[in-house]
Amino acid sequence: MWVEVIRSQGVEEAGNVLYMALTEFVMIIKVINIWYRRQEAFQYIDELERDEVYKLQNKEENHFWKREQKIFQRIFYTYITGCVMVALTGYFSVFYQETYELPFSYYVPFDWRTPKFYFYAWTYNVLAMTMCFLPNCLLDTMGCYFMFHIALLYRLMNRRLLALREAPEVKAIPELRHLFQLHKRVRSLTKQCEILVSPYVVSQVVLSALIICFSLYRVVQMGKSNTGGLATTLQFVGVMIVQIFLPCYYGNELTVSANQLTNSVFNTNWLEYSVTTRKILNCYMEFLKRPVKLRAGMFFEIGLPIFMKTINNAYSFLALLINLSK
Repeated sequence: MWVEVIRSQGVEEAGNVLYMALTEFVMIIKVINIWYRRQEAFQYIDELERDEVYKLQNKEENHFWKREQKIFQRIFYTYITGCVMVALTGYFSVFYQETYELPFSYYVPFDWRTPKFYFYAWTYNVLAMTMCFLPNCLLDTMGCYFMFHIALLYRLMNRRLLALREAPEVKAIPELRHLFQLHKRVRSLTKQCEILVSPYVVSQVVLSALIICFSLYRVVQMGKSNTGGLATTLQFVGVMIVQIFLPCYYGNELTVSANQLTNSVFNTNWLEYSVTTRKILNCYMEFLKRPVKLRAGMFFEIGLPIFMKTINNAYSFLALLINLSK
């Protein structure tokens, strides 16, 4: 696709290819990142699966955990279905056009605009794009699940602290000791999660503004003449917005869930505890004042504010591009 971008003779022609070329570039960064950090990712998953400290303690926690996992599962399948629909619309809408067109433009070293060779170019395009969008979507959801799982652990700790609201000190001390150990491990996992998701979130957020910009520019230039291409591009923009929103949302949920621990500790029955236990809880609340935030490299915090900035940047780039093309 980058060869086709270089061979383009104008902004409009380049924009028809550039939005997908940038998307593939982000996908390559995600693949390289997970391959380079495959050992860390395996250790991260293995610890969450096997370590006894993360085990659920009662039926209520099991019900809570399964409910939240099902919600994420629905989001996962909805997102994947949206991605598949974009691809299928792009693949088959070209058959309803009056001229020969490829689902997604790329450089073809032979004349494919003939009945004899069009099928070869179309088949390669379909296979290549399928191999691109599936890993892209799955790696997106894997990074989101890492953040979702950590946020869920923080929420679980909040629930356990709130359960101590009326508990006597004798019963609360063993539970608090276990919670302190769990919190230490979860903070460590949070750092590991940041290392795993940081490169792909940086690339996704930085380049998504340009991808959305060129996609909408393509819609503006296309008009109503190409219904199939218009539908595909609009669906693509919608999926791209969701693709940026999901990591920002789950990063924000992790931060919010972690910051709620201070209130949960304060709402325990700590006023009835001994002086020593109260001092320990006071020290713990002081420790909790340090905010838990995932950072994408050294650039920005992963949260909803960066999502809004990305959308604003995409709109600004689009306005600039339209003015330059006049």
